Amino acid sequence: MKSCFYCTEEPKESYEDLSLKVLHQWSDIMGYSLVPEHIESRTLYNKSRPGMDQGQLKMWVDMFPMDMPRPGPSVDISPRKPKPYELRVIIWNTEDVVLEDTNIITGQSSSDIYIKSWLKGLENDRQETDVHYNSLTGEGNFNWRFVFPFNYLPAEKMMVVQQKEHIFSLDKAEKKFPTVLVLQVWDFDTLSSDDFIGEMFSFGFVWPVSLYLVTL
Repeated sequence: MKSCFYCTEEPKESYEDLSLKVLHQWSDIMGYSLVPEHIESRTLYNKSRPGMDQGQLKMWVDMFPMDMPRPGPSVDISPRKPKPYELRVIIWNTEDVVLEDTNIITGQSSSDIYIKSWLKGLENDRQETDVHYNSLTGEGNFNWRFVFPFNYLPAEKMMVVQQKEHIFSLDKAEKKFPTVLVLQVWDFDTLSSDDFIGEMFSFGFVWPVSLYLVTL
């Protein structure tokens, strides 16, 4: 069905009326309705959770005549998948660490130094060096290596962690964190709580050849 109208001296044919009629009766023809402005909505599903609504995709559809070349290939819009990475940190030495303990007999100051480290968002994977006992100058020698496996999205420069929202959650949720390495220096005590001495943060995993802990 075509409509004819006269905008100039010669009549012209138009499919506009037919197109509008189809849009107005879309639910009867296709079995589902369109939202205003002819934007279509589709429910998203995941194979791992059949039957559960995972969100809505709103879109419009371009129709091309059959005598035109086919449109370009479809674009994959599935979420990026993080890649497994491994961060290795070697603790060689510490310098100028505050001396927290004082010998009650000699009056000499010392510290029993050790290092804690973790990636923010992966606090459960906190690791520690051994203890350098009785440091009199604030120097500690370790030659200790931390190894932190994690999942990373290079395009977003974010670390991806699967965590439960709270202790009563049944499923884990995906969370993203910036890449931040935490390094702390502590004084070990046998009969009391260990003393916190200082810490530093390294962002984005860009470091110089050697790192020196900053005493706070």
